[in-house]
Amino acid sequence: MPPPPLKDRLTHITPHFAIAPQLMIADMIAAKQAGFKMILNARPDGEEDEGEQPLSAALKAASAEAGLAYAYVPVLNGAAFSHNALIAAGEAMTDNRGPVLGFCLTGMRSLRLWALASALYGITKPDALILAATNAGNSLENFREHLERLARNEAPLYVADTAAMMI
Repeated sequence: MPPPPLKDRLTHITPHFAIAPQLMIADMIAAKQAGFKMILNARPDGEEDEGEQPLSAALKAASAEAGLAYAYVPVLNGAAFSHNALIAAGEAMTDNRGPVLGFCLTGMRSLRLWALASALYGITKPDALILAATNAGNSLENFREHLERLARNEAPLYVADTAAMMI
């Protein structure tokens, strides 16, 4: 059974960032029509079978065909967010101005990746990131200290939380 339309799976965090659970190839055109400029894929290949999780290469090709930028920054479920992942996401977001749609299994890894990279790159202040997530029904409160440290360029080389297995 195909997933519901993309518009019904989106959670808008800010006017320039939204999250969704797993995107499919057909979602790329809908993402472009919804005004997104870039797809941020935080989900590693192989967490599900190909029918439930297309390979990143196929999603990247569909994104390009739809006229979207695509960043593949995989973070293992329950693993720490590496400093390299934050840099990759931050560089992708600063290079591709415009609304970003992040996805993974549930959307939570992509939310956290976006927030951590946004703090590191000075795109958004930690309090604003936490407030935006809260207003959208999600919490980044467990990441407050990490967000603040990243904003001050004092962060450790990786970031995780005690509920990481739930993302």
